[in-house]
Amino acid sequence: MTTSRPAAPAPVPAASRRTRPLRPFGRRRGNRVSFWVGCASILGGLLLWQGATVVFHVNPLVLASPTQIAHAFAEMSSGGELTGHLTTSLRQFAVGFVIAGALGVLTGLLMGQFRYVRYATEPWVLALYATPSIGLAPLFIIWLGFGFAAKAFIVVLMAFFPVAINTLSGVESLAREWKDVAASYKANALERFVKVALPGSLPYIFTGLRLAVGRGLVGIVVADFFGAQKGLGFLILQGAQQFRTADVFVGTILLAALGVVLTTFLRTVERKVCPWRTDAS
Repeated sequence: MTTSRPAAPAPVPAASRRTRPLRPFGRRRGNRVSFWVGCASILGGLLLWQGATVVFHVNPLVLASPTQIAHAFAEMSSGGELTGHLTTSLRQFAVGFVIAGALGVLTGLLMGQFRYVRYATEPWVLALYATPSIGLAPLFIIWLGFGFAAKAFIVVLMAFFPVAINTLSGVESLAREWKDVAASYKANALERFVKVALPGSLPYIFTGLRLAVGRGLVGIVVADFFGAQKGLGFLILQGAQQFRTADVFVGTILLAALGVVLTTFLRTVERKVCPWRTDAS
C-alpha cells in the first residue's frame, strides 16, 4: 500500500521575505573613511603650517601660526569678547536667512507656477542677482542706518537669490505626468501649488538653502565692514587694520565652522524630508 506524502511548501521568494531594505554596508564604511581622511588632511595641513612658520621664522604680523591662533581664540573666549561677536553675527544671520529663505521659496514657486508673475519678476531677479551686492551695501546703511535692520537686510539680499532661482528650477523640472494628474483631479491653483509644486521642488529648495548659507555669511562680513562695533566681520576688519592676523584667522575660522555646521544640518533635514533623493543618490 502506498502512502501519499504532503507536498513540500513552495519556497518563499527572497523579495517577499525581506520586509525592508537594508542599509548598504558600503555606504556607511565610505562615510567613515571620508570622515577620517578629511580629519587627517586637516591635521596634516595644520602641522605643515605650524612647521613652516617655525622653520622660516615667519613674522606673526604677516602670518600667524596655528598655535598663535589658538592662543588668540582662548584669550578672546575667556574674556567674553568672542561670545559677543559671535552672538551678534548669529542673530543677524538667523533673521536674514529665515526671511531670505521664506521669500526665496515663495518667489520661486510663484514664478514657476504663474507665467505672468515670472514675466514681471524675472528681469528684477536677474538684474539684482548680477549686481555685486557689496556695491549696494552702503546704500542700505544710508537708508536704514547702522543698526540691526540694515545688516539683516544685507544678509537677506545675499541669501535670497540662490533660494529663489533653485526653487524656480525645481518647479520647471517637475514631471509632466504630475501636472497631468493634478489637472485630471480638477485641482485648483492653490492645490497644485501646495500639493504638487512645493513637494516636487523640495530637493532644489534645499540645494538653494545650502548655497544661501555661504552667501549669507558673506553678507554678515560685508555688513560689519560698514560702521559695526561688534560682530565677526568687525573682528576680522579690526584685526586686519591692526595687523593682528591671529584675530583675522579666528573670525574667518569661526565663519567657516558656522558654514559647515549649518550646511550639515540642512543635509540632515533634507534626508528626513526627501528620503527618495538619498536613495536615488
